[in-house]
Amino acid sequence: MSAGTLGFEQEAKLQNHSTARAGYTSISSGTMDQLVAVIAAEAFNVPLRDVRAGINDEQGQVSVSLAVPVALTIMAELPSKNIRMDNAGTLFERAAAAKTVVTQRLQELAGTTVHRVDVRFTGIHDGKLSTAGRVQ
Repeated sequence: MSAGTLGFEQEAKLQNHSTARAGYTSISSGTMDQLVAVIAAEAFNVPLRDVRAGINDEQGQVSVSLAVPVALTIMAELPSKNIRMDNAGTLFERAAAAKTVVTQRLQELAGTTVHRVDVRFTGIHDGKLSTAGRVQ
């Protein structure tokens, strides 16, 4: 993937302002992989160490591949009749919601339009909230 092409539209907009400086800004492919992993950890509510992420440029269309565990809360730990919202929905619904978050955050942070997000669930995470690696 050519990191120099990522965020091209945003950089062009910025260069139209009078404060623009000569030169260019690029994001390495390794940095993009890490950014995707952090965003996915946030979206799926799992530790960053459990996320594997990759980003590919397929003829100008960016695709993201994710391998993450499913965050589930053990029912015995739940207060009676008080199920957390992040524990709701089928695995497919959770994946769809997280794909939307990944797509939107990559657009916001890197100016990259994502064509496709593939998710593979790799195990179960206990669902306890983690604040490590959060993107604010």
